[in-house]
Amino acid sequence: MERKCEFCGEQIPQERLEALPNTRRCVKCAQKNGSDIRVKQVGTGMDIDTYKDLLGAIRS
Repeated sequence: MERKCEFCGEQIPQERLEALPNTRRCVKCAQKNGSDIRVKQVGTGMDIDTYKDLLGAIRS
């Protein structure tokens, strides 16, 4: 699997692609410009008042 960095055009090392298969940036460009990896935020399905009630029950 070969891929070039979207910023500098350099080849992204195979080790990086194995660790982060969806990356489009080399390490230097990711450090300089920020990561291109996005994570999906998963909600708890719990409203804030219920969370506070549970947290209070655990702490008491």
